Amino acid sequence: MPVMRRFWIEFDPGYSRALWWIGSYAGVTGYDEQHCLGMVADLLTDGAELPPVRHITPDVVVDDELPVSIRELGVTVWPGVWYPSMNLRYGPNFTRLPPWNSTRHPE
Repeated sequence: MPVMRRFWIEFDPGYSRALWWIGSYAGVTGYDEQHCLGMVADLLTDGAELPPVRHITPDVVVDDELPVSIRELGVTVWPGVWYPSMNLRYGPNFTRLPPWNSTRHPE
């Protein structure tokens, strides 16, 4: 069974309208990069598209020097977006099917 991994995603600057939180970063725990990008895309409003990705750091250690304060992070072991700290408001994100089960319930 695949394991959950932490990803630090950096988006191209200049897309602050799409990324309504401060900064062009997102911290996400999920199965792979695409799973995490999908959870970040779920946060966008008003039909905004996900900005171009500048860099993705897999297996990020939150004790490393991140460009945000550690006090701004949510729970990094739960699946979902932990920066901005969305999972503190809603809990773990179990709404998205894991990638290996995506064909389990055909539409």
